[in-house]
Amino acid sequence: MRQKRLPFSLVLQYVLLSSSLLVGSLTGAHAQTTEEDPRQAKLEKLRSVIDQLKGELDSAKDNRSELQKDLEKSESKISDLDKKSKALEKSLQNNQTQLIELQGKKEDLDTAKKQQLRQVNEHLNTAYRLGQQSHLKLLLNQKDASLVARNLKYFDYILAARAENISAANETLQALKVIEPRITQEQQTLKKNRNHLRRQQQALKNEQASRQQTLAKLEKTISNTDQQLKEKKKNQKRLQQLIERVVRVTGSIDAPINNQRITELKGRLPWPTKGKVRHKYNSQRVEGKIRWQGLFIDAPADAPVKAVHHGRVVFSDYLRGHGLLIIVDHGQGLLSLYAHNKTLYKTLGEWVNTGELLASVGNSGGQTQTGLYFELRKNGTPTNPDRWLKRSA
Repeated sequence: MRQKRLPFSLVLQYVLLSSSLLVGSLTGAHAQTTEEDPRQAKLEKLRSVIDQLKGELDSAKDNRSELQKDLEKSESKISDLDKKSKALEKSLQNNQTQLIELQGKKEDLDTAKKQQLRQVNEHLNTAYRLGQQSHLKLLLNQKDASLVARNLKYFDYILAARAENISAANETLQALKVIEPRITQEQQTLKKNRNHLRRQQQALKNEQASRQQTLAKLEKTISNTDQQLKEKKKNQKRLQQLIERVVRVTGSIDAPINNQRITELKGRLPWPTKGKVRHKYNSQRVEGKIRWQGLFIDAPADAPVKAVHHGRVVFSDYLRGHGLLIIVDHGQGLLSLYAHNKTLYKTLGEWVNTGELLASVGNSGGQTQTGLYFELRKNGTPTNPDRWLKRSA
């Protein structure tokens, strides 16, 4: 029987009604998402504000400014290449581990195959020695009933054991068929990743050489202490402008209820990295004409930089004079700053826990020596980290 078709007008009404319901549900879901995370809008606004600020700060057109832009580009590329190289190294380690495991399994299977085939041969020889006699022949050839029973039982055991060993040997051979191509594939992947890593490392080496050339050109643009002082003051002003805008947009971030407030841990916060303090808070800088607003900690390249307390990342980018910089908002008006990093591992908006990896130590921002510059700010104003950190690094 032919099915009756609905009028087009009725179909159209149904489609329109379904669409309106779908839009309504999506709008409701969006409202619920916004309600669930009201800070998301703040983070998007902060992202926009930071981009605008960086554009303003980088708008100068003098020769040194162009060199600084070249330095930022070079150091950002070094960070990216370094991150990719580390990921490839980790992948290579996993490939190598997987290959070793597969080769170990293959060796075990080869050993099992030899043993099982030997057992199968032994059972076949035993059966042959028995003349491959049937149960009926054994009954007819034996006069002693007890001997007949024993031989039958032994005969059944031989047959069962032979079948079991043949089955096990077949399973082993099938497993070898599966594992051998996997080993070949893993070896090919390992070779490919090694070649890729070598290319990345060469690109990293080239970029580091380019950075050194840019640094040498920058050093020539500062010929006296007055110019050096002027540059340091500019860097401090840039950071201050950034902090002011971050504080203005984000406000205070409430920490989870089960997390201890940072003010309760004053004098007991962990150090952001291990090393000796080269420059203390408020110590003299550039012939005593300005002062350090934080600590400069000597540390080797690639040393881990860790969060001193739970909080949310409110800046993770390059800032002229401070290089690759991460800022974490811990609530209660407290921010922690980690500058001159080699690589950043966290992005804007991410929550981090105490001791969580944020970055790796480097010398970005035009530094000649590796180390971490660390600041704590209360309501946007620098505060002495010594009062907050544990006694020894």
